[in-house]
Amino acid sequence: MTIGAWVTVGVLGLAGLLFTVALFKLASEEKSAGYVIGAVLLLVATIVVCGIIIWYRSTSATGQRALKDQQSNLSGGIERTVSVYDINGQLIEQYNGKFDIETDRESYILFDDEQGKRHIIYYTTGTIIVDEK
Repeated sequence: MTIGAWVTVGVLGLAGLLFTVALFKLASEEKSAGYVIGAVLLLVATIVVCGIIIWYRSTSATGQRALKDQQSNLSGGIERTVSVYDINGQLIEQYNGKFDIETDRESYILFDDEQGKRHIIYYTTGTIIVDEK
């Protein structure tokens, strides 16, 4: 699950908990069952929303890709092999190591290798294959 999803779950959970505590306190002072029912319904709705977010992030392909992206961002990259081929399919260069890749998905990829050197590869006339190890 990505950081954004965790923040959303945390904020919704905290808001639901604080609202529930406030309503229970108010209900105990005024002896009103309506507040208690409202608090319980809000708490249940918060749990359901949080559960749906967690389920979506952990079971859908989009959620799993987002999780892999987040893992790469937080850990300084993923062990990868980047192979650069010319227009005829001949290997020009190959890079191995742990790095994160940025791309515009149309003309270039950018990454910093483990030695801290930046590589910007334009592939308008060739092919780049990135494999996770």
